[in-house]
Amino acid sequence: MSRLAAKPIKFENTVKIEFREDNLKIKGSKGELIVKLIKGIDVKINDNEITVNLKDDSKKPFQGLTWSLINNAVIGVTKGFSKKLEIHGKGWRSTVNGDTINLQVGYSHPVNYKLPKGVTATQKNPGSFTLHSHDKQLLGQVCANIQRIRPVEPYKLKGIRIEGQYLRRKVRKTAGV
Repeated sequence: MSRLAAKPIKFENTVKIEFREDNLKIKGSKGELIVKLIKGIDVKINDNEITVNLKDDSKKPFQGLTWSLINNAVIGVTKGFSKKLEIHGKGWRSTVNGDTINLQVGYSHPVNYKLPKGVTATQKNPGSFTLHSHDKQLLGQVCANIQRIRPVEPYKLKGIRIEGQYLRRKVRKTAGV
């Protein structure tokens, strides 16, 4: 049994949860999300708690996954998620215009990245911007897509990265003596 799935997921009165066929629809102040349920997993709602249990042992690995997906959905529709992306490189910068991020990251032309529905961006300085969303999976995918525009190179560590991301710098090769 999953250690996390043994704990109930607590949610506020403002969150509305309902079953729809094989899905769990979670609606809150930030938005609404649908979590697809796996057939061998039993999800019960009591007062302000959700419990995730097994129907049969063949679906044991999915109990923790289901718990985590539901927990992330509840947190997302109440508080939301955010990730800050930093741009490292001389003269590299970004500007946020509505749902488009203009990146000038060393190419001969600026790159415009259009944000999908459900993700917004804010910016305080040209060297970084913050993405906000109620869907954790969508936010992570958008961050990965933006990082793919200019990945961090291992020698000077120039590129687009998530704040706090661990990067290992490579040592350059030296001439043999």
